[in-house]
Amino acid sequence: MRAKFLLCTMFAASVVAGSSALANGGDFFEELNASWGQQNSDDGVPYFGFVRDSKGKTIPNASITATTAKGSSFVVQADNMGHYRIPGFSKSVDPKLVQITCGKAGYRLVSRDRRVLRGAPNAPIETNCILAPDVNKPAA
Repeated sequence: MRAKFLLCTMFAASVVAGSSALANGGDFFEELNASWGQQNSDDGVPYFGFVRDSKGKTIPNASITATTAKGSSFVVQADNMGHYRIPGFSKSVDPKLVQITCGKAGYRLVSRDRRVLRGAPNAPIETNCILAPDVNKPAA
């Protein structure tokens, strides 16, 4: 019982601290690293992250859009843990120019935190979004 409590406490501390590790018991960089070598040779860099509120609580079912410099876009939905993964565009797309945006009805985007694993070619790019309730939304 005590071990379960300590594990839950460590998970809660990592979520509050903004860590991307420990969701579903794993590290998403490790999870994605395992599939880097399995990518199609034409695939570009994948993107992943979490959608949370300002207190660190995940926001499930948010929409995440990746848009290239030329205007192509790819939309996915966050899972119940607020996690998302977007497969890479082609290698011809510069991953530094891809913009990730997050949204959900009744919320507004407050901030994004983009992290790149340096020194690892074709490493996935992590972008975490913080959403807040939209107090200016029209009344229903």
